[in-house]
Amino acid sequence: MSVDVGMSYITYEGVVKSVDKSLIPHIYIITIENPDIKTVFDIHKMLKIFDLNDKVKITISKSMPNFKEGVDLVIKGYVIAKKYEENINKLLISLWGFLLVIESKLKSILDLFDYMDEVYFKLEVLK
Repeated sequence: MSVDVGMSYITYEGVVKSVDKSLIPHIYIITIENPDIKTVFDIHKMLKIFDLNDKVKITISKSMPNFKEGVDLVIKGYVIAKKYEENINKLLISLWGFLLVIESKLKSILDLFDYMDEVYFKLEVLK
């Protein structure tokens, strides 16, 4: 479960560790982890294509990734912040108002993207 960093994308696999209800109706807070990276994001219940303990593949890309229509989740967003706190790099992306936070000790997650870059978040459930 390593992290693949290309010229305009980052992709990695992880396991859905938590699916918590938000205080906002119909919204879930999702946590996906692997040994190198943690991803936390909000999502509407109608867009949730995975369950707790599912293995998933995530891609953050500057261009539209290949995807299976009606199967994979793909959302366009914008990089809104890059932070370094307590030895952790954090990349914050707004997905049309929903927040996506990627945390890792890998500095490359910050170097790859600039503020207000248009990016695509792709989530694919692995079988």
